[in-house]
Amino acid sequence: MTTTDFTLNDTAITVYQNGLEETITYNGKSVSQKSALFGTRHEFVIENDNYEVITAFDYAGRWDNKVQFRKNGKLLEEKRAQASFLTQTAAIILLLAATFLLIGLF
Repeated sequence: MTTTDFTLNDTAITVYQNGLEETITYNGKSVSQKSALFGTRHEFVIENDNYEVITAFDYAGRWDNKVQFRKNGKLLEEKRAQASFLTQTAAIILLLAATFLLIGLF
């Protein structure tokens, strides 16, 4: 499992990723949970502010997860997190399948 922490004033936002599911906590309380293999968008409201946590697997770069933290549409911080073995394996299988389809091996 990968954990990414963000801090805004005295607020702790934590992103937990296990390759199949992501959970977002706000000061230890779960505020969003979604299935996600290659990333997703989490949206939640706290004290009249709209928050977003956007995760995405980076195929072209370092084969890791990009995690963005936004408040009211404004990007506050972006971090990189190690992608799970499951996510990396699925990406390799998909890329190989696409390659075989393109060159006509299937």
